Amino acid sequence: MAVHKLILLENIRALGRPGLIGAALLLTGLAFSLAATLPASQELEQSRQRAARASALEARAASGEQLAPQTAEGQRTAFYRDFPQPTEVTHWIERIYAAAAAEQLSLAHGEYVMSTVNDTRLQRYQITLPVRADYGQLRRFISAAQAAVPKLHLDELSLQRQEIGEAQVDARIRLSLYLVNP
Repeated sequence: MAVHKLILLENIRALGRPGLIGAALLLTGLAFSLAATLPASQELEQSRQRAARASALEARAASGEQLAPQTAEGQRTAFYRDFPQPTEVTHWIERIYAAAAAEQLSLAHGEYVMSTVNDTRLQRYQITLPVRADYGQLRRFISAAQAAVPKLHLDELSLQRQEIGEAQVDARIRLSLYLVNP
């Protein structure tokens, strides 16, 4: 190892000051190339790949193979399109009552409150139903009502049993039906 060091030192002395400056400039240029040029070339390659993917997406959209990406306004319109209109609320309430009738539940009276959801076009129709039934009937009713009515959500379910051995429970079901203002 010592011999190799001596040979290296002799070669460096033979280069002299101009040779050392040239070697330093060569090493600086190599470091600059690695530090600046290489990341730029990688970024250029990534940009080319993104452009190729965008061109392929455009070609698929033009041929009808794939739908073009929606704008923010298009996404908002599609979101609100899925909600029922306030004029259809009686139709959806009838479906809730039909789900209750299928489970032989009596919905004699309930509380109905309409409110707006801040900063949206949505309205929330809150339905509170007192029911007396067994637990299985309640579960089946809630599942059937949610399946029959789009955008119906269970907000609260409170159960109370008068005696420990009793099969029937007094339930208070609070549902929210979300509607969109035209």
